[in-house]
Amino acid sequence: MTRPLLVLDHHIRETCRELMAAGGRVSGRALRRALRERYGSAGKTDRVFRVWREETERKSAAARPQLPTDIAELQRRLVMAEAAAKENLARAERAELREEAHQDRWAMEVDRLRQAVQAQPRYAAEIRALQERVLRLTVELHAERQVISVIK
Repeated sequence: MTRPLLVLDHHIRETCRELMAAGGRVSGRALRRALRERYGSAGKTDRVFRVWREETERKSAAARPQLPTDIAELQRRLVMAEAAAKENLARAERAELREEAHQDRWAMEVDRLRQAVQAQPRYAAEIRALQERVLRLTVELHAERQVISVIK
């Protein structure tokens, strides 16, 4: 009776990597099936699945974009980001000041015009006199039209 070979961790890793390279995603059951075919034993389930999880995590981590590990590069990026933020803040503050100046200018202009109109009482009196005259003429016109319609 032949005894099955002992499946070592490096055998499990090697088989898992080969299966992933050949077909992409590999299940734990497929890995155990391949180990049984190659070595005559599938190995302990806990150990096989632990190695399988490590290898699939390693592969997915390799697919993710890596952040730079160089501290100098990270510091350079931080300085650039801080400078951009400072510039954006300054631009927003300038825009806010321009908007306030614009609003103040037109508020002052409207106020000046209101005061100018209020300072001309003769103008308002003339307008009232003209409105009264238009009203009186309208009444006279209406009366004359009444007379003409009776005559016809």
